[in-house]
Amino acid sequence: MPPTGAELLVEALVTAGVRHLFTLSGNQILPVYDATVGRDIGLIHTRHEAAAVHMADGWGRLTEDPGVALVTAGPGHLNALSALYTARMAESPVVLLSGHAPRGELGRGAFQEVDQVGTARAVTKAAWRVDDPARLGDEVRAALALARAGRPGPVHLSLPGDVLEARVEATPRDAGVARSAETPVADAAIRAALDLLAAATRPLVLLGPAMGRPQRRADVDRLTEVTGIPALLMESPRGVNDPALRAAGTCLGEADVVLLLGKRLDYSLRFGEAPPLATGCRFVQVDSEAGRPPFRIALGVLADPSAFVRQLTAAARERAWPASSWAREVEAARRAEPAEWAELGRSSRQPIHPLRVCAALQPKLAAGAVFVSDGGEFGQWAQAALDAPHRLINGLSGSIGSGLSLALGARLACPDRPVLVTLGDGTFGYHALEFDTALRYALPIVAIVGNDARWNAEHQLQLRQYGPERAVGCTLLPSRYDRLVDALGGHGEFVEHPQDLEPALERALGSGRPACLNILIEGLPAPAVRAGASGH
Repeated sequence: MPPTGAELLVEALVTAGVRHLFTLSGNQILPVYDATVGRDIGLIHTRHEAAAVHMADGWGRLTEDPGVALVTAGPGHLNALSALYTARMAESPVVLLSGHAPRGELGRGAFQEVDQVGTARAVTKAAWRVDDPARLGDEVRAALALARAGRPGPVHLSLPGDVLEARVEATPRDAGVARSAETPVADAAIRAALDLLAAATRPLVLLGPAMGRPQRRADVDRLTEVTGIPALLMESPRGVNDPALRAAGTCLGEADVVLLLGKRLDYSLRFGEAPPLATGCRFVQVDSEAGRPPFRIALGVLADPSAFVRQLTAAARERAWPASSWAREVEAARRAEPAEWAELGRSSRQPIHPLRVCAALQPKLAAGAVFVSDGGEFGQWAQAALDAPHRLINGLSGSIGSGLSLALGARLACPDRPVLVTLGDGTFGYHALEFDTALRYALPIVAIVGNDARWNAEHQLQLRQYGPERAVGCTLLPSRYDRLVDALGGHGEFVEHPQDLEPALERALGSGRPACLNILIEGLPAPAVRAGASGH
């Protein structure tokens, strides 16, 4: 019997090496569910469509292979869009497959009919509807390739129900994901960039999110070894105020030439304006996507940043680079901690200081655990204080609520490593029931909930902008989130006293179950990046 469109789709995913579909069931995608039966691909079905995309996002960032989410039409598709924006800004390779109203009913008021492609286009690299069942496999392969090419990012396909159900008189192609050949960068652009960098006194490389991932970062590190030019990763929504930069944030104002690798002069760099960048600073921007160049760009190169940096390094080896202490200064500033942080990490005060929580987590991260952090003030403390070789954060979108689902994707990607996710009490509420998903699929993550009984990031903004007498709408209850996780079948710990942190963490990790440490913390503003900032 000829295959259905859904069977061609699943065949394309399997031959491309996709092993997980992050999904939530619905009428229009049941043909795909049926086509997975007996195939080497599993359905990880979630409690919310956005969670499915966040899980695919976590998988994509850690493996650098596309994570694939499958949701139903109309409301299901729309529920997934905010998570697509998070993935887009984090430059994560994700493919969202959405069911769609049948072609023959379009324009007649079909069930859950909506312009899905139009809604997705603003938050994806590309979005389109597949109308030919015979091309489903080819279209899926194209989406997977596009998601990882150049600046990685999400791609969307809408799949009408009758396209999935149609039988196709064709033999499925046995082909993996197409990988386009790397296009060499023009020698003139390489020479011009090297000339600018060589003439600089304090050159600096700033990386977009994708360039900070292991394969690409290794290329950047080789450039630093050859030239002595330091590199900083820019992936926080707080940009130049990213607490993870620590004192290195002040180095931005000393740089005279900045090489932007997959990083734009956007809001996170205050559009290149002074301060924090120096008035005379010049920029070399390398990006695989064309855009309107900011007025301060001395050299713009339309190229894959990875290909560019490899060619740049090869050419740099042909030049002499004078010895400089600049790279050591930048790295020392990035690692510098305010003097009082060590004492706060040992503090016995209550509610518990966020740095005391971080002190309990750091040994596990140093031993190889994956660190995931949501946004908010507690998340910023964690991002500032914790060092981890495997790290996922909410990213440039500034979204909150993705942490738990990112952590589940991370656990699937790294099954032999513990996964610790830090998130605030407000953030926990977004996708708390994904603990049910964690239990069903035996994914033992540990959620570290900093509970200060408020939406603290917004509360701190209100305090600064309007004063304490006008701080409204941010109060929460000091709820027992640990009991919720217990009730679902996981492991819950309630921590009020600092001395109980390490034993509670050990019990959570030792339980072998999805776990929640509900920790009563002091509701503090996130630390500042300036050297010598008090942090409390």
